Amino acid sequence: MHERKIKILHTIRQGGFGGGETYLYNLVTRLDKDIIEPVVLSFTEGEMVEKLRQAGIKTYVIPTLKPFNFVIYPQVIQILEQEKIDVLHIHGTRAGTNTLIPALLKGAKVIYTVHGWSFHTGNSTLATHLRILSERFLTRFATLTICGSAADIQQGKQYCPEGHYQLIKNSIDTHFFTPHTSHTSHRHELGFAETDLVISFIARFTFQKDPLSFIKAIPAICREVSAAKFLMVGEGELKETCIQLASELNIADKIVFLPFRKDVKELLQITDIFVLPSLWEVIPLGLLEAMAMEKACIATHIPGTTEAITDHQNGMLVDVHQPDHVARKVIMLAFNPILRKKLGKNARHTVLTQFGIQELVKANEHVYTMLTEHAVTSHLATADLATSPDNPFVAS
Repeated sequence: MHERKIKILHTIRQGGFGGGETYLYNLVTRLDKDIIEPVVLSFTEGEMVEKLRQAGIKTYVIPTLKPFNFVIYPQVIQILEQEKIDVLHIHGTRAGTNTLIPALLKGAKVIYTVHGWSFHTGNSTLATHLRILSERFLTRFATLTICGSAADIQQGKQYCPEGHYQLIKNSIDTHFFTPHTSHTSHRHELGFAETDLVISFIARFTFQKDPLSFIKAIPAICREVSAAKFLMVGEGELKETCIQLASELNIADKIVFLPFRKDVKELLQITDIFVLPSLWEVIPLGLLEAMAMEKACIATHIPGTTEAITDHQNGMLVDVHQPDHVARKVIMLAFNPILRKKLGKNARHTVLTQFGIQELVKANEHVYTMLTEHAVTSHLATADLATSPDNPFVAS
């Protein structure tokens, strides 16, 4: 039994909402506050920070965009001391580089949740090498490293073999993301007719998410499906390139471009087919949200995503960088509403049974209590904990 609540300091690189930030927010707002007291440290202000404070979660901001910013270490140590932190829970690499060393100096246990390894596709050889070194540093000295997919654990063991790993699958709030039949005015507001087939891309406009392949698929789709209209929601460095490409392909009138929106659920509600042509993922939260809304989903055949989607059972899989494949699958679904409905129903069942937020919260609570009650003081002891048969959330 604890004489006081377990105090966890959650750290993350930014205060705006992204995948890792959504994970953190969903977790800390649902923890059992009778036994656990979460505190959050972000390195920028943003909407997530505002919402955490509104929810009564004590949240600090130390402004910095730099990794390994030794100048801010004294401020991090002050928070650790002032809050009497038991466990540092790092969310993502950048936050880890700015908080792991202070936590080690103060003797706190450290959990590192990997929201996608930083040594992904698209970096230069030098950048990849440096990022692998950073990840090795974090995983070696963290008491426990949590991954959101089995694929990420396999990568971790390959590139960072000294880490001690545990699987807690990426998950979403299935009570919030649930399909409903109530009327939504979004179709009319966005210029879509009731008879239009809305195909949506809702993600960051970045190299990872490959929005260009989505746009390149549109001409072939429009030649076959006269009712097809397209919705692209998000921001990122490729957004202007996407708008320009749509103009060059003479399909700008077929696409509605929107910035990031808070009403993602309503946008998914008016969606008929959801497409995510990513190059790499953990298990994408945006995809899980669309699946939970019973949408027919098309995604790339990549590690992580394939842990959520089985081709032709609860969604469709395509190869990366293959707009023609995307077009063929969209056309197939456009002319088969029965298949769309079947895939959507199966998709929601998958999320309900495998990716519910309640299981993620319980798994993290279990880790916190195990680490503090057993007072793990060595990596050997941590390895014993991570492979304990009493722990139902162990990586295989």
